[in-house]
Amino acid sequence: MGEAGHVIPPIGAQGLNLGLRDAATIGELVAVAHRQGHDPGADELTSRYAQMRRADVTSRTLAVDLLNRSLLSEFLPLQGARGLGLTLLQHIGPLRRAAMREGVAPAAAQPRLMRGERL
Repeated sequence: MGEAGHVIPPIGAQGLNLGLRDAATIGELVAVAHRQGHDPGADELTSRYAQMRRADVTSRTLAVDLLNRSLLSEFLPLQGARGLGLTLLQHIGPLRRAAMREGVAPAAAQPRLMRGERL
């Protein structure tokens, strides 16, 4: 559902990861709205949701699109750059772990529910 919701090619499960963060964010906002007696479908809440998710969705969409285009390109320098980047990720453990951590759980976009915090 996450990949379909953001129309992202299924590279590295980023659509799924986005979908999980989307669900956690909307869950948080709806829980708070419900607790405060506000309408969970109000324009204010949906606007806040869109604002909270914009940076994460935009950055993932651009990164996945660039990777996808590099896979389809026949431009040799671009293929070389992609190959070099993948080789560096394969052979440099801290870089690989940082990339995986950022792909799964970006520090800047983690909803409280995904950090294990209570609402």
